Amino acid sequence: MGLNAPEPVQLERNLRGFILFRVFFNARFYYPVFTILFLDYGLTLEQFSILNLVWALTIVLAEVPSGALADLFGRKRLLVFASMLMFVEMALLTFVPVGESLLLFLVFLANRICSGLAEAAASGADEALAYDSLAGLGRESEWASILERTTRYMSAAFFTNMILGALSYDHQLVNGALRLVNESWELPVHFIIRLPVILTLLTSCIVVFTTMRMAEPNPKEASQSPQSVGNSGVWASIRLSFAQVLDAAGWTFNHRFVLFVILAALALDSVARQFVILASEYYRIIHIPTAWFGFIGAGMSLIGLVNARISKYLVTQRSPFFNLCVLSTILMTGLLGIMFTIPWFGVLFAIGAFSMMGMVSFQSSYYLNREVDSAHRATVLSFRGLALNLGLGIASLLYTLLIAELKRQQTAIDDPTHLQELTFVNSLKAFPVYFLFLVALITLLGRRFFADFQKCLRGPA
Repeated sequence: MGLNAPEPVQLERNLRGFILFRVFFNARFYYPVFTILFLDYGLTLEQFSILNLVWALTIVLAEVPSGALADLFGRKRLLVFASMLMFVEMALLTFVPVGESLLLFLVFLANRICSGLAEAAASGADEALAYDSLAGLGRESEWASILERTTRYMSAAFFTNMILGALSYDHQLVNGALRLVNESWELPVHFIIRLPVILTLLTSCIVVFTTMRMAEPNPKEASQSPQSVGNSGVWASIRLSFAQVLDAAGWTFNHRFVLFVILAALALDSVARQFVILASEYYRIIHIPTAWFGFIGAGMSLIGLVNARISKYLVTQRSPFFNLCVLSTILMTGLLGIMFTIPWFGVLFAIGAFSMMGMVSFQSSYYLNREVDSAHRATVLSFRGLALNLGLGIASLLYTLLIAELKRQQTAIDDPTHLQELTFVNSLKAFPVYFLFLVALITLLGRRFFADFQKCLRGPA
């Protein structure tokens, strides 16, 4: 890649490409049927759990090194790599034979590794490329507007994908629609369960095309390549990436406001995401029919349109600490409400958890991109991704231990279904307690170690 600065038209294309990448990379048609898709392919619940663990570990291990590689060798290279991995992971599921077998598990294992690597490669690099493109145009002040627009498009895409993905998975509905056109038309069930995957494979082609058309916003900083860093090539790249990680870690520790933002995001996101993972069980407990789950998910995605506008107002008009208090109040209200498992209307309290992930992503992205210099941006953003995944992992581990203890205490209940429901309902009481502990800990650490804590209390300049 040459060292000439990209033209303004290329930087503008990067901004459009960033939105397209976020939309098509994240809004996938199989999300509403994620768990049952794995099982219908022929996997067992135990294998499903193992695959999710592999996926999480892959992200944790690759998150920060991938951000360092983006800072060293260019954001575009990492985004092209991520888009290629997305295509591979979808192609694997499109063509693997359905039915329980060792081959099926190994292919899904490869799929989860590719998916984790793609998530890690994209994390940080996409935002860094977009923000550096804005900086190249002298329009950094528009970052909040770009994030708001991206969130709106992503919410609309999630709404569409949640409904279409669920409908395309219903073999009776699909074949019924085909018979309306021609009575002899009918697709086999083993093909129909692949339809959400096939649709996502098609969108992965859009992602590949989008990233290929992007331009590196800082070609001088990204002029190195893994082959040109020394005689050892790949090993030299690895050494450079870890040196970049250490350099960025030192920079982050010396910029305590950035560290405070990352830790605050961890506290909010880890609790919210842990509940979202369990949301389908919560819906069942409050007597919502399974057929409505997809529509609820679509409705939750539309709330992102409102959340984006609220987040833009908060980051541009209010102080970071005020915003932390607002987000904490929203989440705490939801966590307290779900404890009562109110039939049907209890779904309203789940909005707090679903809203939190989008609002945390928006606000942490705004503050981090504003504070971090270009040389460390992708790496520091990957620190945020690492922190969020570690936070979720810790929350999941604690929740698993809590469930085991609650089950041990219910020795008088013989009915497994009743035991599971009672244990789940009792576990919901721990969510607000754990969240209060995290918020108190983050606040105390901020006041103790953040010398300029007043920066969190000041509004935008």
